[in-house]
Order: sequence, then structure tokens, then C-alpha cells
Amino acid sequence: MNGLFGPVRQLGIVVRDLDAAVRYWTGTMRIGPFFVFNKVDVLAFSYLGEPLDLSAPFEGRIALANSGPLQIELIEQRSPVRTSYRDFLDAGHEGLHHVGFFSEDYDELMERAREAGLVVEQDGVLFTPEGKFTYFATSGHPGTIQELIAIHDGNRGLFQMIADSAVGWDGADPVRYLN
Repeated sequence: MNGLFGPVRQLGIVVRDLDAAVRYWTGTMRIGPFFVFNKVDVLAFSYLGEPLDLSAPFEGRIALANSGPLQIELIEQRSPVRTSYRDFLDAGHEGLHHVGFFSEDYDELMERAREAGLVVEQDGVLFTPEGKFTYFATSGHPGTIQELIAIHDGNRGLFQMIADSAVGWDGADPVRYLN
């Protein structure tokens, strides 16, 4: 069985220092290359039902790489705004924050989540209007939030390029900046 949303396709890891985390993953784990977004374009965002004030930009960085079909996402939040990431860090955690599920039919799986009684903790839209994501609340075991990620024309090619770059990666050019 692959859970409510299918197989896990992403491990979301919240870190305090993205550069150090990328060095660890590429050097020690030998996973890479990592593709870094130094700016995250937040089009909509809410946490615990409260919308983020978009007049004050969200400051954070994301790095993506693949190990086989599994995407590794490193997330560094720099701004003090309250989010699932900030609360995770403030509780003394660093590391696995969520597992992600990719969906070509986001709306159908959102309905399935509602029917299963899952509660939205954090959701939003990143980079393009189709870039929807939702985190579902969990308790009792940090690092087990479920994230539903909409797959669309804007990220499908990017995710495939990142996965393809990992195949046969020899350690050269371990960090590649996307913005």
C-alpha cells in the first residue's frame, strides 16, 4: 500500500543553514547536484488558517536534488514570520519535516484528504498560479507532515531535469543556482 496519496516522492528537510546542508548532502551523502532557489516567489500562503502578509516578503531558500526517483528538498527560512518551518525550528527540531506526494490531479486528492478527515496546516501557491501545495497537520511525531504537491507544466520539466541531472552525477558542479 502506498498511503492515501500514492508513493512518497519527496523528503522535505528543514535546515538552519542551507549552504552547510547542501555541503553535507553532496559531500557525505554523495547526493546531488542541488539546484538552489535563493528567492522563493510566494503568490499565496497561509498557516493555521491565517494568510501570510505578502507585503512583507517571505525570506527563505530551497535546494532540490534527487536520489533515484526520490526528491530531496532542503528548506531554510530566514524571516521570522510564523510558518510550519519556523515552528519546527523553534521547537528545537532540524531535519525531516515532511514527506511529499506529487499529484497530476491535485483537486481530486484534496477531496480525498477532506473525506479522510485530514486537517490543513499550511498551504499556498509558489512561483506560478498552478504551483499549489498543502501540508496536512500531524501530531506526536515531528517530521511526518504529509505534503500534497501539484504537478503542472511549470514544475514538471524542472523536476525531470533535476532527476536527470542526478543520474550518473560524478560530484562535479554540486550546487547550481536557479535564481
